[in-house]
Amino acid sequence: MPRVRTAVTMTVGPDHLDEVIRIFETFIRGVHEHDSGTLRYEYFIDDGDPITIHVSEEYADAQSHLDHYTHLDMQAAGRLMELAQLGTPHYYGEPSPEERELLAGFGDVQYHRPLLSIDPPA
Repeated sequence: MPRVRTAVTMTVGPDHLDEVIRIFETFIRGVHEHDSGTLRYEYFIDDGDPITIHVSEEYADAQSHLDHYTHLDMQAAGRLMELAQLGTPHYYGEPSPEERELLAGFGDVQYHRPLLSIDPPA
């Protein structure tokens, strides 16, 4: 099954950045403790006011993506949604019906189907 990639940006006020970082650390601990198919889970930051944070994730397959959300700390996720303004989420791959259902809660997700790529190294 093909890999799944997601990306989203969010903005947060500088006064909330430390708490947002602690939430991200909670998510990363959860990935290390519970996920086996999460390949990449990264955060990037742009300076400014508000601060823009870019979230980039990659999963081995659709089931690994779904499994990730079964382990996600929902209390931390809820708090993040109180602190940050979520941008448009992007999904790269062929989403399963279950993924579309899950992601419907994130608003107007933009789906990008594969066209061409290089083969992964052997």
